[in-house]
Amino acid sequence: MDENTTRDFAEGFVPIIRAEGDVSVREAGAMVVVAGGNVSVNEGGTGALIAGGDVTMSKAGSGNMIVGGSAEISDSAVGQMVTTEAKVSDSRIGVLLAVNATLENSKILVGTQQAIGFGVAAGASIFLLGRLFRHR
Repeated sequence: MDENTTRDFAEGFVPIIRAEGDVSVREAGAMVVVAGGNVSVNEGGTGALIAGGDVTMSKAGSGNMIVGGSAEISDSAVGQMVTTEAKVSDSRIGVLLAVNATLENSKILVGTQQAIGFGVAAGASIFLLGRLFRHR
């Protein structure tokens, strides 16, 4: 398949969308979207989304997102998102791991700093509990 090809899905449900190029989901849903290029989701939803390029999402939702490029999210909800750059407006995100994030009228439950802090605390706790209950 040519990398410049855009796969367009509208009005329905597709279990898995896999493309080397771009993917567009409009008024539709997919459990898993894997794209080598950019992904656009408008008035739809995905369970898991992995994109090699940029992601734009409007009036949509996703459970988990891994974005190779930047993500522009508006009027949407995302469970967990990992990206280099995020522009989020009028949306809700559970866990956001991003190098740069711009938020406008949005709520992030756990940001990058909190996630790192939680990971360090959990790792230290597990280490100390392991030392405490270690069999000799």
